[in-house]
Amino acid sequence: MGEGDRNQKGTWQFAPGGRGVSSRVMSPRRDLASELQKYLHVLGPMPKRSLEIFADLGLSDDEIGRYFRMPCKRVTELREIWKIDGHT
Repeated sequence: MGEGDRNQKGTWQFAPGGRGVSSRVMSPRRDLASELQKYLHVLGPMPKRSLEIFADLGLSDDEIGRYFRMPCKRVTELREIWKIDGHT
């Protein structure tokens, strides 16, 4: 986060997972419900790929949810939408 970002009011907000995210960076994804979009920033800049990697490592949805501090139900929903195989 740059110095200029801190000085702009309303630019940063805390979202599920307890991490700050810039509202300027996140763009809506029409393929996902708004409830799921709330958790995309938690998975990093490439959320689908991030989820694929953790699934490939053999982590369950519950383990992935705990790691990213997001509900297991949301992990399961994202995996179903993106057709990511692995443990559930």
